[in-house]
Amino acid sequence: MIHKLLVIRFSALGDIAMTVPSVVSVCINHPEIEVTMLTSKMGEKIYRAVTSNVPNLHVRGINPHNDYPGIVGLNRLYKELQNENFDAVADLHDVLRTQWLRFRFGISGKMRKHINKGRKEKKALVAHKSNVQLKSGVVRYQEVFEKLGLNAQLSYDVAEVRKNMFYDVKGSHSVAIAPFAQHKGKIYPKEKMLEVIDLLLKENADRHIYLLGGPNEQAELDIWAERCPERIHNTAGRQFFAEDMALMAHLDCVVSMDSANMHLASLVGTRVVSVWGATHIFAGFLGFGQKEEDVVQLSLPCRPCSVYGNKPCKFGDYRCLSGIEPQQIVNRIIG
Repeated sequence: MIHKLLVIRFSALGDIAMTVPSVVSVCINHPEIEVTMLTSKMGEKIYRAVTSNVPNLHVRGINPHNDYPGIVGLNRLYKELQNENFDAVADLHDVLRTQWLRFRFGISGKMRKHINKGRKEKKALVAHKSNVQLKSGVVRYQEVFEKLGLNAQLSYDVAEVRKNMFYDVKGSHSVAIAPFAQHKGKIYPKEKMLEVIDLLLKENADRHIYLLGGPNEQAELDIWAERCPERIHNTAGRQFFAEDMALMAHLDCVVSMDSANMHLASLVGTRVVSVWGATHIFAGFLGFGQKEEDVVQLSLPCRPCSVYGNKPCKFGDYRCLSGIEPQQIVNRIIG
Protein backbone atom coordinates (compact mmCIF):
# COMPACT_ATOMS: atom_id res chain seq x y z
CA MET A 1 0.00 0.00 0.00
CA ILE A 2 1.37 3.41 -1.03
CA HIS A 3 0.72 6.27 1.37
CA LYS A 4 3.55 8.60 0.35
CA LEU A 5 4.88 8.78 -3.20
CA LEU A 6 7.99 10.57 -4.45
CA VAL A 7 7.99 11.64 -8.12
CA ILE A 8 11.22 12.90 -9.73
CA ARG A 9 11.82 14.93 -12.89
CA PHE A 10 14.48 17.67 -13.06
CA SER A 11 14.65 18.83 -16.72
CA ALA A 12 13.99 19.99 -19.42
CA LEU A 13 11.26 22.59 -18.99
CA GLY A 14 8.97 21.18 -21.67
CA ASP A 15 9.41 17.64 -20.35
CA ILE A 16 8.57 18.79 -16.83
CA ALA A 17 5.42 20.49 -18.14
CA MET A 18 4.41 17.21 -19.78
CA THR A 19 4.53 15.46 -16.39
CA VAL A 20 1.80 17.68 -14.96
CA PRO A 21 -1.31 15.96 -16.45
CA SER A 22 -0.30 12.49 -15.25
CA VAL A 23 1.01 13.59 -11.84
CA VAL A 24 -2.09 15.66 -11.11
CA SER A 25 -4.31 12.82 -12.34
CA VAL A 26 -2.69 10.39 -9.91
CA CYS A 27 -3.30 12.89 -7.11
CA ILE A 28 -6.96 13.27 -8.08
CA ASN A 29 -7.49 9.54 -8.56
CA HIS A 30 -5.76 8.75 -5.25
CA PRO A 31 -6.66 11.47 -2.72
CA GLU A 32 -5.44 9.14 0.04
CA ILE A 33 -1.84 9.32 -1.26
CA GLU A 34 0.48 12.19 -0.38
CA VAL A 35 2.52 12.97 -3.49
CA THR A 36 5.76 14.96 -3.52
CA MET A 37 7.08 16.24 -6.84
CA LEU A 38 10.85 16.74 -6.77
CA THR A 39 11.85 18.93 -9.67
CA SER A 40 13.94 21.92 -10.71
CA LYS A 41 13.37 25.49 -9.54
CA MET A 42 11.67 26.31 -12.86
CA GLY A 43 9.70 23.09 -12.65
CA GLU A 44 8.42 24.22 -9.27
CA LYS A 45 7.14 27.43 -10.86
CA ILE A 46 5.21 25.42 -13.46
CA TYR A 47 3.56 23.27 -10.84
CA ARG A 48 2.72 26.14 -8.53
CA ALA A 49 1.09 28.03 -11.42
CA VAL A 50 -1.36 25.25 -12.28
CA THR A 51 -1.80 22.95 -9.26
CA SER A 52 -3.00 25.21 -6.45
CA ASN A 53 -6.24 23.19 -6.27
CA VAL A 54 -4.51 19.83 -5.67
CA PRO A 55 -4.26 19.50 -1.86
CA ASN A 56 -2.33 16.20 -1.72
CA LEU A 57 0.44 17.40 -4.05
CA HIS A 58 3.60 18.92 -2.58
CA VAL A 59 6.26 20.43 -4.82
CA ARG A 60 9.92 20.79 -4.00
CA GLY A 61 12.16 22.64 -6.44
CA ILE A 62 15.93 22.33 -6.23
CA ASN A 63 18.97 23.09 -8.36
CA PRO A 64 20.56 19.61 -8.31
CA HIS A 65 23.84 20.73 -9.89
CA ASN A 66 24.47 23.53 -7.40
CA ASP A 67 22.56 22.39 -4.33
CA TYR A 68 23.57 18.71 -4.41
CA PRO A 69 26.70 18.33 -6.57
CA GLY A 70 28.34 14.96 -7.19
CA ILE A 71 27.82 11.71 -5.34
CA VAL A 72 28.28 13.40 -1.96
CA GLY A 73 25.51 15.85 -2.77
CA LEU A 74 23.21 13.13 -4.08
CA ASN A 75 23.72 11.06 -0.95
CA ARG A 76 22.88 14.11 1.14
CA LEU A 77 19.73 14.60 -0.93
CA TYR A 78 18.82 10.94 -0.47
CA LYS A 79 19.16 11.21 3.31
CA GLU A 80 16.87 14.24 3.31
CA LEU A 81 14.31 12.39 1.22
CA GLN A 82 14.65 9.24 3.32
CA ASN A 83 13.45 11.23 6.32
CA GLU A 84 10.15 11.80 4.50
CA ASN A 85 9.36 8.05 4.72
CA PHE A 86 8.22 7.58 1.14
CA ASP A 87 6.73 4.19 0.28
CA ALA A 88 7.50 4.36 -3.44
CA VAL A 89 9.46 6.33 -6.05
CA ALA A 90 8.38 7.20 -9.61
CA ASP A 91 11.41 8.23 -11.66
CA LEU A 92 10.14 10.19 -14.67
CA HIS A 93 13.64 11.17 -15.79
CA ASP A 94 15.93 8.11 -15.78
CA VAL A 95 19.30 9.86 -15.91
CA LEU A 96 22.39 9.14 -13.82
CA ARG A 97 21.29 11.42 -11.00
CA THR A 98 17.84 9.88 -10.65
CA GLN A 99 19.18 6.37 -11.22
CA TRP A 100 21.46 6.80 -8.20
CA LEU A 101 18.58 8.02 -6.03
CA ARG A 102 16.51 5.12 -7.28
CA PHE A 103 19.29 2.70 -6.40
CA ARG A 104 19.56 4.07 -2.86
CA PHE A 105 15.82 3.78 -2.31
CA GLY A 106 15.97 0.23 -3.67
CA ILE A 107 18.58 -0.75 -1.09
CA SER A 108 16.21 0.42 1.63
CA GLY A 109 13.47 -1.76 0.18
CA LYS A 110 11.29 0.93 -1.35
CA MET A 111 9.19 0.22 -4.41
CA ARG A 112 10.45 2.15 -7.44
CA LYS A 113 9.65 2.33 -11.15
CA HIS A 114 11.11 4.42 -13.94
CA ILE A 115 10.18 5.74 -17.36
CA ASN A 116 10.85 3.89 -20.59
CA LYS A 117 11.88 6.74 -22.86
CA GLY A 118 11.75 4.62 -26.01
CA ARG A 119 15.31 5.50 -26.95
CA LYS A 120 15.60 2.70 -29.54
CA GLU A 121 12.35 3.69 -31.25
CA LYS A 122 13.38 7.34 -31.37
CA LYS A 123 16.78 6.41 -32.77
CA ALA A 124 15.07 4.39 -35.51
CA LEU A 125 12.79 7.36 -36.25
CA VAL A 126 15.62 9.82 -36.89
CA ALA A 127 17.54 7.13 -38.84
CA HIS A 128 14.43 6.84 -41.05
CA LYS A 129 14.12 3.15 -40.28
CA SER A 130 10.67 3.75 -38.84
CA ASN A 131 7.87 6.15 -39.63
CA VAL A 132 5.26 5.54 -36.97
CA GLN A 133 3.80 7.68 -34.24
CA LEU A 134 5.53 6.88 -30.95
CA LYS A 135 3.95 7.12 -27.52
CA SER A 136 3.58 10.63 -26.18
CA GLY A 137 5.57 11.73 -23.16
CA VAL A 138 2.33 11.98 -21.18
CA VAL A 139 1.55 8.31 -21.88
CA ARG A 140 5.08 7.26 -20.93
CA TYR A 141 4.68 9.06 -17.60
CA GLN A 142 1.30 7.39 -17.04
CA GLU A 143 2.93 4.00 -17.56
CA VAL A 144 5.35 4.60 -14.68
CA PHE A 145 2.48 5.13 -12.26
CA GLU A 146 0.60 2.15 -13.63
CA LYS A 147 3.67 -0.03 -12.94
CA LEU A 148 3.31 1.08 -9.32
CA GLY A 149 -0.28 -0.16 -9.36
CA LEU A 150 -1.79 3.32 -9.43
CA ASN A 151 -4.69 4.66 -11.48
CA ALA A 152 -3.15 7.15 -13.91
CA GLN A 153 -6.24 7.71 -16.04
CA LEU A 154 -6.14 11.37 -17.05
CA SER A 155 -8.26 13.57 -14.79
CA TYR A 156 -6.36 16.83 -15.39
CA ASP A 157 -8.98 19.52 -16.08
CA VAL A 158 -7.73 22.60 -17.95
CA ALA A 159 -11.02 24.41 -17.25
CA GLU A 160 -10.41 24.02 -13.53
CA VAL A 161 -6.86 25.30 -13.95
CA ARG A 162 -7.98 28.39 -15.87
CA LYS A 163 -10.72 29.23 -13.37
CA ASN A 164 -8.52 31.36 -11.11
CA MET A 165 -6.28 32.85 -13.80
CA PHE A 166 -6.88 36.49 -14.69
CA TYR A 167 -5.20 38.69 -17.31
CA ASP A 168 -6.36 41.83 -19.10
CA VAL A 169 -5.68 40.83 -22.70
CA LYS A 170 -5.91 43.66 -25.21
CA GLY A 171 -7.86 43.33 -28.45
CA SER A 172 -9.76 40.43 -29.95
CA HIS A 173 -8.38 37.17 -31.36
CA SER A 174 -5.05 38.16 -29.83
CA VAL A 175 -2.06 35.88 -30.24
CA ALA A 176 1.18 35.20 -28.39
CA ILE A 177 4.32 34.33 -30.30
CA ALA A 178 7.15 32.40 -28.67
CA PRO A 179 9.80 32.54 -31.41
CA PHE A 180 12.77 30.95 -29.67
CA ALA A 181 13.92 27.47 -28.75
CA GLN A 182 17.05 25.97 -27.25
CA HIS A 183 18.39 24.65 -30.56
CA LYS A 184 18.65 26.20 -34.03
CA GLY A 185 16.94 23.21 -35.62
CA LYS A 186 13.72 24.32 -33.95
CA ILE A 187 13.76 28.08 -34.62
CA TYR A 188 11.77 29.61 -37.46
CA PRO A 189 13.82 32.34 -39.25
CA LYS A 190 13.50 35.75 -37.65
CA GLU A 191 12.65 37.63 -40.86
CA LYS A 192 9.85 35.23 -41.65
CA MET A 193 8.42 35.35 -38.13
CA LEU A 194 8.36 39.14 -38.31
CA GLU A 195 6.38 38.77 -41.54
CA VAL A 196 3.95 36.50 -39.69
CA ILE A 197 3.45 39.27 -37.14
CA ASP A 198 2.85 41.88 -39.85
CA LEU A 199 0.31 39.66 -41.59
CA LEU A 200 -1.56 38.96 -38.36
CA LEU A 201 -1.80 42.66 -37.51
CA LYS A 202 -3.05 43.43 -41.00
CA GLU A 203 -5.61 40.60 -41.01
CA ASN A 204 -7.39 41.90 -37.86
CA ALA A 205 -7.16 45.58 -36.92
CA ASP A 206 -8.13 44.80 -33.31
CA ARG A 207 -5.61 41.98 -32.83
CA HIS A 208 -2.70 42.44 -30.43
CA ILE A 209 0.48 40.38 -30.43
CA TYR A 210 2.25 39.30 -27.23
CA LEU A 211 5.89 38.25 -27.45
CA LEU A 212 7.02 35.49 -25.06
CA GLY A 213 10.59 34.78 -24.04
CA GLY A 214 13.12 34.72 -21.25
CA PRO A 215 14.94 37.71 -19.70
CA ASN A 216 17.93 37.12 -21.98
CA GLU A 217 15.63 37.60 -25.00
CA GLN A 218 14.06 40.82 -23.77
CA ALA A 219 16.31 43.21 -25.71
CA GLU A 220 15.83 41.36 -29.01
CA LEU A 221 12.06 41.23 -28.60
CA ASP A 222 11.96 44.92 -27.66
CA ILE A 223 13.25 45.62 -31.18
CA TRP A 224 10.50 43.42 -32.62
CA ALA A 225 7.87 45.34 -30.65
CA GLU A 226 9.04 48.64 -32.14
CA ARG A 227 7.38 47.64 -35.42
CA CYS A 228 3.99 48.51 -33.88
CA PRO A 229 4.37 49.57 -30.23
CA GLU A 230 0.65 50.14 -29.68
CA ARG A 231 -0.25 46.55 -30.69
CA ILE A 232 2.88 44.45 -30.04
CA HIS A 233 3.68 43.81 -26.38
CA ASN A 234 6.93 42.25 -25.23
CA THR A 235 6.41 40.43 -21.93
CA ALA A 236 9.87 38.81 -21.83
CA GLY A 237 11.56 39.61 -18.52
CA ARG A 238 8.72 41.92 -17.50
CA GLN A 239 6.34 39.69 -15.56
CA PHE A 240 6.31 36.72 -13.25
CA PHE A 241 6.02 33.19 -14.57
CA ALA A 242 2.46 32.81 -13.24
CA GLU A 243 1.50 35.94 -15.19
CA ASP A 244 2.86 34.37 -18.38
CA MET A 245 0.66 31.35 -17.76
CA ALA A 246 -2.39 33.54 -17.06
CA LEU A 247 -1.75 35.50 -20.25
CA MET A 248 -1.61 32.34 -22.34
CA ALA A 249 -4.83 31.12 -20.74
CA HIS A 250 -6.72 34.12 -22.14
CA LEU A 251 -5.36 34.24 -25.67
CA ASP A 252 -6.97 33.00 -28.85
CA CYS A 253 -3.82 31.13 -29.81
CA VAL A 254 -0.12 30.71 -29.04
CA VAL A 255 2.40 30.31 -31.84
CA SER A 256 5.35 28.27 -30.64
CA MET A 257 8.24 26.22 -31.85
CA ASP A 258 8.67 22.63 -30.63
CA SER A 259 9.64 24.10 -27.28
CA ALA A 260 8.54 24.65 -23.70
CA ASN A 261 5.95 27.34 -24.46
CA MET A 262 3.93 24.84 -26.50
CA HIS A 263 3.68 22.65 -23.41
CA LEU A 264 2.99 25.54 -21.04
CA ALA A 265 0.12 26.79 -23.18
CA SER A 266 -1.21 23.23 -23.33
CA LEU A 267 -1.44 23.11 -19.53
CA VAL A 268 -3.93 25.99 -19.56
CA GLY A 269 -5.89 24.58 -22.50
CA THR A 270 -4.90 27.19 -25.07
CA ARG A 271 -4.69 26.24 -28.73
CA VAL A 272 -1.12 26.14 -30.04
CA VAL A 273 -0.06 26.49 -33.65
CA SER A 274 3.34 24.82 -33.47
CA VAL A 275 6.12 25.12 -36.04
CA TRP A 276 8.37 22.08 -36.48
CA GLY A 277 11.70 21.81 -38.27
CA ALA A 278 14.39 19.26 -37.52
CA THR A 279 12.16 17.46 -35.02
CA HIS A 280 8.86 15.66 -35.63
CA ILE A 281 5.62 15.06 -33.76
CA PHE A 282 6.11 11.31 -34.27
CA ALA A 283 8.73 11.40 -31.49
CA GLY A 284 5.90 11.98 -29.00
CA PHE A 285 6.41 15.58 -27.96
CA LEU A 286 3.30 17.30 -29.28
CA GLY A 287 1.68 19.37 -26.56
CA PHE A 288 -0.94 17.79 -24.29
CA GLY A 289 -4.37 18.06 -25.89
CA GLN A 290 -3.07 19.75 -29.04
CA LYS A 291 -4.31 18.76 -32.50
CA GLU A 292 -2.14 17.54 -35.34
CA GLU A 293 -3.96 19.86 -37.75
CA ASP A 294 -2.47 22.81 -35.85
CA VAL A 295 1.07 21.60 -36.61
CA VAL A 296 2.97 23.47 -39.32
CA GLN A 297 5.69 21.36 -40.91
CA LEU A 298 7.14 20.36 -44.26
CA SER A 299 7.24 16.83 -45.58
CA LEU A 300 10.91 16.36 -46.40
CA PRO A 301 12.87 13.11 -46.76
CA CYS A 302 15.49 14.41 -44.30
CA ARG A 303 12.94 14.97 -41.52
CA PRO A 304 13.30 14.26 -38.69
CA CYS A 305 17.06 14.45 -38.38
CA SER A 306 17.01 14.83 -34.60
CA VAL A 307 14.81 14.08 -31.61
CA TYR A 308 15.77 17.33 -29.86
CA GLY A 309 16.78 19.61 -32.76
CA ASN A 310 20.39 19.80 -31.59
CA LYS A 311 22.10 18.41 -34.70
CA PRO A 312 23.43 20.72 -37.43
CA CYS A 313 21.59 20.69 -40.75
CA LYS A 314 23.44 18.50 -43.25
CA PHE A 315 22.54 21.00 -45.97
CA GLY A 316 23.46 24.02 -43.86
CA ASP A 317 20.26 25.93 -44.63
CA TYR A 318 17.64 24.39 -42.31
CA ARG A 319 15.28 24.13 -45.26
CA CYS A 320 12.78 22.35 -43.03
CA LEU A 321 12.14 25.74 -41.43
CA SER A 322 13.14 28.29 -44.06
CA GLY A 323 10.88 26.53 -46.58
CA ILE A 324 7.76 27.30 -44.51
CA GLU A 325 6.08 30.44 -45.82
CA PRO A 326 4.70 32.95 -43.28
CA GLN A 327 1.26 32.81 -44.88
CA GLN A 328 1.10 29.06 -44.10
CA ILE A 329 1.41 29.85 -40.40
CA VAL A 330 -1.09 32.71 -40.58
CA ASN A 331 -3.61 30.55 -42.44
CA ARG A 332 -3.32 27.91 -39.73
CA ILE A 333 -3.89 30.52 -37.01
CA ILE A 334 -6.98 32.11 -38.53
CA GLY A 335 -8.29 29.03 -40.33
